[in-house]
Amino acid sequence: MSEPSDLLAIPGVVKLVRLFLEHFGEQRQEVLLLGGARTGQLREGRIALLEATAAVREGNWKVDPVPAELLERRVELIGGCSSREIVEGLNSGAKSYVADLWGMTAAGPAPAPWAYQHLVLAATRQLGYTGTDGELVRINPGSTTRLMIALRPLLVEDHAFLGTEATVPGCFVDLAMVGWHCGRALAERQAGIFLYLRGIRSHQEARLWNGLFDLTEKQLGLPAGTIRATVVVDSLCAALDADEILHELRHHSAGTALAPQAYTADHIALFSTPDRTALPDRRHIGLNARFLRSVSLRTIGISHRRGAHAMGAPAFVLPPVSKDGIDPDYLEMIADKEREAVDGHDGTLVAHPGLVNAAMAEFNKSMPMAHQMDYRPAGPASLEDLALWPEGELTTAGIQNCIRTVIKVMVGLQAGQGMVVQGGRLHDRSSVRLATLLLWHWAQSKRCFITATGLEIHNEMMKYLIRKEAEKIYAKAGAEQQERARQAGLWLTDVVLCPEVPSDELEVRILPA
Repeated sequence: MSEPSDLLAIPGVVKLVRLFLEHFGEQRQEVLLLGGARTGQLREGRIALLEATAAVREGNWKVDPVPAELLERRVELIGGCSSREIVEGLNSGAKSYVADLWGMTAAGPAPAPWAYQHLVLAATRQLGYTGTDGELVRINPGSTTRLMIALRPLLVEDHAFLGTEATVPGCFVDLAMVGWHCGRALAERQAGIFLYLRGIRSHQEARLWNGLFDLTEKQLGLPAGTIRATVVVDSLCAALDADEILHELRHHSAGTALAPQAYTADHIALFSTPDRTALPDRRHIGLNARFLRSVSLRTIGISHRRGAHAMGAPAFVLPPVSKDGIDPDYLEMIADKEREAVDGHDGTLVAHPGLVNAAMAEFNKSMPMAHQMDYRPAGPASLEDLALWPEGELTTAGIQNCIRTVIKVMVGLQAGQGMVVQGGRLHDRSSVRLATLLLWHWAQSKRCFITATGLEIHNEMMKYLIRKEAEKIYAKAGAEQQERARQAGLWLTDVVLCPEVPSDELEVRILPA
C-alpha cells in the first residue's frame, strides 16, 4: 500500500460498493423515510408497539447461536481508529476492542483513509506506533482481544469515495472496506467479522443490513453467519422495535448494546417543548435515571429471550491518577458496572484502557459464567417508562460544562482528535450531540431557571455564556485556535437559538481553519 487512499481504489472494494448501491441504494432511501415517519409519530406522543409485527414479538424464535469464540464478552473497550488507540486497545486485556469509525474517529462524516489502513494492519496483527520514547509499540503476539468495528450509521453520506462529487452511503464504503481488506483475516483469527451498528430506527433498516451482510459474505466466499452485528440501542425507535430488529438480523446477530448519551439526546429531540419543565444538568441524567434504567431492563429481557447478548453502556470517565481523593464520577461508574452485572447484562463497555480492570472486577464478582443469557429481569418496563422526563437541579456550571464540551470537540476535530477531555470525562460524537441538544432545550424553554438562584436562562444570557466560554477556553492559546473557538461559539449560538430541533449532522461539521 503506497498510500492509504489506494485501499479505496481496489477493484474488489469498488465492485462491492457498486453492488451495494445497485441492490440496496433505493431501499436505503425508503427505509430512512420510514424511520423518519416513525420518529414523527413518537414526537406526536404516539408511543406504541407496531401492530403489524405482533406475531414476531409473540413468536418463540431465537437468533442463530452465538459462536463459541464470541460467547464471553464481559468488558469491551471502545475507541478510535488511530494506530495508538487500536494497539493499546488490543493490548488492554479487554475481551474486545471496538474501533469506532463514527463516534470516536475525527475527520467529519468520512473517516480518514488512514483509519482504514490501521484496521487492515490490525486485522493481521502488523500494526504499531512510535511511543514517546521513540520505541516501536506493537500488538502483543499473545493478545486474545478481538477486533470489532463500529460502522457509520445508515444515514451518513460519504463525500470522499473515489474522489467523485457524488455521495455514497458511508456504511456501504465501510462494509466494503472492512469486508474486502479485513474479512478473511478476521474470520481466520477470531472466527468472525464482528461489527457494531448505530442509528438503526426500524426493523426495515435491520432487514437492509441483513441483506448487505448476506451479499458481502457471498461475494467474499465466506460462510453464512460469519458477520455478526451488535445493534446499539440509541433511540426510542430502537428500544420499541428491539424484538423486530433482532428477528431481521437473527442470522447475523451478536446482540444489543446501550448508548445512554445518544438515547437521551433522542429523548430531548422527541419530547422537548418550550412549556416543559427544564431538564437538569447532565450529571443528574445518569444510568439510574428511570427512563434509562427502563430501556436497560427492557433490552436485557428481549435480548436474552432471543438468545442474544445484552451489553451495558460505555463508561467515559477518566481513571483516577492516584488512590487519594478518588473522583465521585469514578465511584459512580463502579456502581453503574455493578448494577449492570447484577441486572443481567452479559458485559459492558468502557472508553479508556484504564477502566478495563475495574469494570472486569465488577462483572467477575456478579457474573461467574461466560454470559447471563439464561437470566430474565423480574418485570418488563412499561412503554411510558421509556419516555419519562428526567428531573433534577440545573446549575450555571452545568450549562457552562456543556458549552465547553461542544466548543472543545469542534476545535479538536480540526486537530484530528476523535475525542476530547472535558470535566474529567472523555467526550465523543454522541456526547457533543447530547450537549448541543441540552443547550438548545434550555435556550428554547420558557421555564428554564437556575435552581439555586432562580436566574432565568433566556436567549441573551445563553449568547453571553457561549461567547465568554469560547473566549476563556483558549485564552492562552494561539490566534488560530482562538479564531476556531470563536467560530465554534458563533455556530453553537445559531444552533441553540433556532426553534427547530438541531440536525444530527450539524455537530460533525468541521469549522474552516
